[in-house]
Amino acid sequence: MNDRVPVTGDSREHAERNRWLWNAFARSVRDNMVAEFVVQALRVGGMVVLARALSPHDFGLFKVLVVVSTFAMLINEAGIPDALIQRRDLSPAHHSTALWMSLALALLTCGLLYGGAPALAHLMKMPELRQGMRLLCIPFLLEGAAVTANARLRRDLRFTALAAADVFAEFAFLGVALVLLWDRLPAWSLAGGLAARFAVHAITVLFAGGRTPLGLPTAAAARDLGRFATKVLGGRTVDALSSNVDFLLIGRLLGSSALGFYSMAWDLLRFVPDRVFRIAGRVTLPTFCHLQDQTDQLARAYLNFCSYLSRIILPIVLCAAIAAPELITIIYGPKWRPAAVPMQLLACGLLLVGLRLAIGSVYYAKNHPEFDFYVHSTRLVLVVVTIFGLAHTGLIGVSMGRSAVEVVMSIAGQWLACLVLGIGLTDLVVAILPGAGLALMCALAVTAGKITASALGTSGVATLLLIMMPPAIVYCWRESSTAMRMFADTFGRGEGAPITVAQELQ
Repeated sequence: MNDRVPVTGDSREHAERNRWLWNAFARSVRDNMVAEFVVQALRVGGMVVLARALSPHDFGLFKVLVVVSTFAMLINEAGIPDALIQRRDLSPAHHSTALWMSLALALLTCGLLYGGAPALAHLMKMPELRQGMRLLCIPFLLEGAAVTANARLRRDLRFTALAAADVFAEFAFLGVALVLLWDRLPAWSLAGGLAARFAVHAITVLFAGGRTPLGLPTAAAARDLGRFATKVLGGRTVDALSSNVDFLLIGRLLGSSALGFYSMAWDLLRFVPDRVFRIAGRVTLPTFCHLQDQTDQLARAYLNFCSYLSRIILPIVLCAAIAAPELITIIYGPKWRPAAVPMQLLACGLLLVGLRLAIGSVYYAKNHPEFDFYVHSTRLVLVVVTIFGLAHTGLIGVSMGRSAVEVVMSIAGQWLACLVLGIGLTDLVVAILPGAGLALMCALAVTAGKITASALGTSGVATLLLIMMPPAIVYCWRESSTAMRMFADTFGRGEGAPITVAQELQ
């Protein structure tokens, strides 16, 4: 079936299609926003409890399981959902072939997890990994079965169901983790919660995605999907490696405690960019794919999206880095204070990482998924060389080098995206300048807050409030009209008008 209308000038059909697209984008952002608020309320509250009850070693082990899960999902998907989303014409044969391919890959994933658990546990010198990895086998079999349903929901911009799946999965993670902790099984707490999260998410998506057309796989459909999926798989593989190899190397070279501090610093800085991706960034792939034949409109959409990213991510990440010692100590306790300096050093690189949330969507929409491979292959080499070269300097030196790598690769990735869209890096710089100026003002405000808190001799929550209030006031002063308009449009009644972001992206 052809569910995307080709560009035919200024036809009424084309105009109606674009109106549907931006309304669907608006609804997706709204539903993701509500879900993310619930998920993060659960996650932050739960992690505060778990961080105080568990040790950095437990969280280091958990981070390795998360890395393993990333690669398991990579094998499960193998670029198939992206091929389904990007392709203009889909037939029942494409859907059924994708389902059989996903099931075969899920069985392969389970075999690798179960059989490879002892070897990885020995390699990482973490015996507990063996049981944790094997615990994830059944959840990943379910996730593999849900791959095509997930792709169908994303392609049709039906993010309401995906948002609900995220919420249910987080309830499952927190509930199982706390029950195991209460039952005096702390070593199983985080691993059990992770398994529950994947299982519940997969089951919810399977029910929401509807019935996949059943039939035997065909060679023609496999070729159609395989050409794009293979390129995506290559890019995603090196992306996963380059994004997670630092955790594995730090755990191996510097120990699980150093990995726990590094992970805490990384996760705090990535909190806001990841939330923005979950709310709006993941909607850009199907949206940009609908615009794949309208380069001018796609370029405008990308520049405006980057402008919004800069006004959200740059101020918040910069303020969090400046206030890192107080933020970490007050929220997670004094034992986590060594994570403050790595967090400040990583901030420079992660500021730019947050601005490249949609470059992959541009590559895929314009049928250049191989660009992901080029960017992340280079990134992988630089990360490995940097960590091995700076391991003798400890966590501080590694964090500094890791940040420098992200600066270089962010610029390279953005240059390629601009090249595909026919725009220059100067156009992108102009788009993000307002966000950079806002970030500078907020940085000055948070510094003033730190000086005030020090002069008054406050402690605990009072200190955190004194530090964070000035930048919050500055941010609200500068962005209040935009924020209120977005909020009103997002949660207003009716489905007729897109939210402000969607209007700006057109």
